[in-house]
Amino acid sequence: MKSASVKQFLALRESLQSERATILARLREIDRALGGVSASVPAAAPAKVDGRTLRRGLKRMKNPMSLKAAIAVVTKARPLSKDDILKGIAKLGYRFATSDPLNTLNSVLYAKKQYKNTDGKFAPAK
Repeated sequence: MKSASVKQFLALRESLQSERATILARLREIDRALGGVSASVPAAAPAKVDGRTLRRGLKRMKNPMSLKAAIAVVTKARPLSKDDILKGIAKLGYRFATSDPLNTLNSVLYAKKQYKNTDGKFAPAK
């Protein structure tokens, strides 16, 4: 009974994948006919390994130094506010991958007492 269920599942899965490929090919033809390739139609489905999706073609953002190191460089001379720290980090060439960099900055500033906060200005604790 179980092998029949597995075979039925595999057959249905294969037919759905085939139908999906056909539909995607037709959508690409329509996009070409309309004068451009639509970003909404993926070229290929991302591969899955052990339940995780592999993202092909996306590269991790590379910064000249870590966020902790950038904060240390910026706050070395004198204590700064969070906004001033963000501006200083940007001048060093650090780029955030998030839409709200202040949240990421807060997680570093308030973690493990590495920075002391005096009247809203942060400096290295050591």
